[in-house]
Amino acid sequence: MRIISGQARGRKLATLEGENTRPTLDRTREALFNILQTRVRGAKVLDLFAGSGALGLEALSRGAQSAVFCDVSRQACAVIQKNIEALRAQDRSRLLCCDAMDALARLAGESFDVVFLDPPYRKGLVDKALAGLVAADALAPGCVIVAETAQEEAFAVPEALCIADSRKYGKSRLHFLARA
Repeated sequence: MRIISGQARGRKLATLEGENTRPTLDRTREALFNILQTRVRGAKVLDLFAGSGALGLEALSRGAQSAVFCDVSRQACAVIQKNIEALRAQDRSRLLCCDAMDALARLAGESFDVVFLDPPYRKGLVDKALAGLVAADALAPGCVIVAETAQEEAFAVPEALCIADSRKYGKSRLHFLARA
């Protein structure tokens, strides 16, 4: 896996061993960031269920102001920290090694312009994360939330949000949500 574009273009990222994580494919990330384009520059980014941190690090490479990474797995947190250091992004990054709901509680009072949700498929975590983001008032005006799910996976959308777009990439689907 590598950074696709921006300041750190071509830099390789460490990934987790085994099959417990499913990194977003390079071509899916490229499509995602082509859609987001100008929304990333200067943005405050939240990467929940960060895995290797590839989505948040790609955003930093493309000019995001800052990124908060969150993952419950200690192994994932070690990989994210290694990737942050490899890209020399320590001054613009914060890592929370905890459950996503605990992270949202810790981030009370902060708001984000771009939020990436890439949890394990079919566990109902997108529903919980969306509800948590709304309850924590963590969404800046004009915020975009990108949720990656299995193609057929359904989730509840809180009344405060709406799905603006949804696109299929291989076995995954990217959902772009905004304030209703």
